[in-house]
Amino acid sequence: MIFLIGSPRSGTSWLAKIFDSHPDVIYRHEPDSVVISQDIPFFPDPEEMESLIPATRDYFTKLLNVRQLKSAGSLPVFNKNYLGKFTNAFLPKLIFILKATAAICHKLRLPVTVKIPDFSRNNNDGKIIPVMKSVNSCCRTGLIARAFPQAKIIYILRHPCGYVSSQLRGRKLQFLEDVIYHKQIASTSLAKARGWSEAKLQTMSLEEQLACTWACINEKVMHDIEGQDNCTLLIYENLCNDPVGVCQQMFDFCQLNYTGQTESFLKSSLNYSGDTEKYYQTVRNPKNAAEKWKNELSVDQIKRIRTIVSGTIAGEKFASFYD
Repeated sequence: MIFLIGSPRSGTSWLAKIFDSHPDVIYRHEPDSVVISQDIPFFPDPEEMESLIPATRDYFTKLLNVRQLKSAGSLPVFNKNYLGKFTNAFLPKLIFILKATAAICHKLRLPVTVKIPDFSRNNNDGKIIPVMKSVNSCCRTGLIARAFPQAKIIYILRHPCGYVSSQLRGRKLQFLEDVIYHKQIASTSLAKARGWSEAKLQTMSLEEQLACTWACINEKVMHDIEGQDNCTLLIYENLCNDPVGVCQQMFDFCQLNYTGQTESFLKSSLNYSGDTEKYYQTVRNPKNAAEKWKNELSVDQIKRIRTIVSGTIAGEKFASFYD
């Protein structure tokens, strides 16, 4: 079992599609946003992790069976060794039809739950490797690592300016909710140490609030996964600068072989020359995506973001990435 975790707008979807391109992988896209647990806190304290392990193990194991369209029908669709030739050819068409049906129902305001049929049971003549991607559970990373000691967990970390810039763009385009979770952020150890109370956060500019969010979330994760051998940290910019080399390292960590299908998908990203990139696009020029913030943020905004994340474990990993 493989978990790909990161905060929103950190490159998790592209990383997930790289893993999904492996022919032995069965991928679930953010199933914890489809089936939400009220029993497992989003910001678990280190002291309560041991008691939460049984519920965490049960919850995330059940998420593997989530087949709602969002979770089991993300695009692009790749050929799988555990599916027959007909199913591999038919499944992309079926997903397209189901997505169109769901869109029509949504437009007509008709309540409907669209699920992808499970074809893997009847056609499985080899191994299936579950891969789950999450942005909702980024602060649960340390808990997941303890609940699934045999699993492999990759936590992806993006430059704070890249994260803030993408968040600002998404809010401007109304793709993201214009909300900051002041109470949750103020409750973290870093916020308390730096005096970032709810009231203080609310007086900051939006980019400063987002930078505080980045710093507090990632600082918690860094502390929680320290010493966990089944976790590894992936810097998004490193993946963008050397997709093939870093991908092979991540596959080695997860004990996956590097296949031609993954090679083809990466090449499609590296050679992307299509129209203007869409906000949620997974096939894109990675280096352009990683450095877009340099043209979107002002010098003053960059300075304020850098000041906020300076001195944190996560922030120091990008000390040389500002030039």
